[in-house]
Amino acid sequence: MKYLLMIYDNAETRAVFFGDEGKPLMAEMDAIMTELRESGELVDTAPLADPASTKVVRNGTDGPVVTDGPLAEAKEHFGGYLIVDVESEARAVEIATRWPKVSTPMEVRPLLDVGGDL
Repeated sequence: MKYLLMIYDNAETRAVFFGDEGKPLMAEMDAIMTELRESGELVDTAPLADPASTKVVRNGTDGPVVTDGPLAEAKEHFGGYLIVDVESEARAVEIATRWPKVSTPMEVRPLLDVGGDL
């Protein structure tokens, strides 16, 4: 079963991860990523750019309306993701519990197939 693990962060947590104090956290993350690649459980992963570079597209009465910035103002934003193909929800949650944390959550959500089934 495939799961999307959504990584949330904010300006403070990004600064920690990408600063000198984040080196141990990055090493933990690299170890987990290596494990997932070797086990064949990792399907895809990517970090997302800063929310300031976001474009939101909405349908308007006169056609699409494009605005700058994230969909909603929030203290935390969707900062990256992993897609894993694992045997159970418990395994997906276990991966999320091992992800290096500063203070932001990780959301674990099953992916539906094209027909809408889990």
